[in-house]
Amino acid sequence: MGVMAVAGLGLTGWLLERLGWRPVAELLMRAGVGLLWLIPLRFLVVACEVRGWKVLLGPRRGVSWLLLTWLGMVRDAVNTFLPVARVGGEFVAIRLLRLKGVGAASAWASVIVETSVTLVLQVVTTLGGIALMLPRVGAGSALVGLGVGLVGALIVVAAFVVVQVRVGLGAFVDRTLGRLLRMMGGQGLPLLPGIDGRVAGLYQRPAILLRCAFWQLTGFLGGAAEIAVLAALMHIPLTAVQVFIFEALIQAVHSVSFVVPGALGVQEGGFVGLAMLLGVAPDAALGIALARRLRQLAIGLPVLVSWQWREWRWRRLSSAQAAPTGG
Repeated sequence: MGVMAVAGLGLTGWLLERLGWRPVAELLMRAGVGLLWLIPLRFLVVACEVRGWKVLLGPRRGVSWLLLTWLGMVRDAVNTFLPVARVGGEFVAIRLLRLKGVGAASAWASVIVETSVTLVLQVVTTLGGIALMLPRVGAGSALVGLGVGLVGALIVVAAFVVVQVRVGLGAFVDRTLGRLLRMMGGQGLPLLPGIDGRVAGLYQRPAILLRCAFWQLTGFLGGAAEIAVLAALMHIPLTAVQVFIFEALIQAVHSVSFVVPGALGVQEGGFVGLAMLLGVAPDAALGIALARRLRQLAIGLPVLVSWQWREWRWRRLSSAQAAPTGG
């Protein structure tokens, strides 16, 4: 993944060289201190997204909305800056929930179902972005092929949900990968008891799933609002439809570029490519992409430091409790 990160940096540098760093820098300077508004806006976006997560967890003593917002930021920062293929943040969040006293099965079930809801919404919003884009660019073979691929992805996600409900994710993994390991002389996989029942129980409560989806969709619209704010700060004329298309398809680009830490270079190239299709100045799109990257750095790096500090405190407390007392 280090090689992919270097390649992403190279792509970003190449785009700046091709489009000219000066006009991009002028856009960033035009936004100026207004870029600081992206920090509280991102906080609100994550707070909305984790509201759906909290709905799945249910009322928990010691697990506040503010704590979950911090956990959501930790998830984002780990997935963005560390070479974990955009899934390590979920494992970190589950570990931190466990340290706050949440049962393992409940923590895993909430993350599995929330991730499934997010995947479904992401495919739907991406299809919506493509549908809005077709009248503007025409039904090119590449765009139609992407739409067909997304429909296939939606079917795969639906099958993933069906497996969780009908079979149980743990049981399915044991029947497939676990059986293969046993055939090779291994001992199978250590499964978490109760997780399938918790997941199935959440899927049997459609009202909770709809509330989770509502908050996830609110978070998506908040991400689109970030693009609109940046366009306003930089005096870039973007319509609401263009903003929606940018956000929907850039989110899809992030998902498929999981091998590149933080989608470095891929995010910037995606903005530029979409701008060319939508009739937006490519250097303007690159300015928006780099401003978003600056926001990721401004929030993500301090959040990673706070996570490590919290881990150190918990380890120190555990060591102190485990140390024998003299007497």
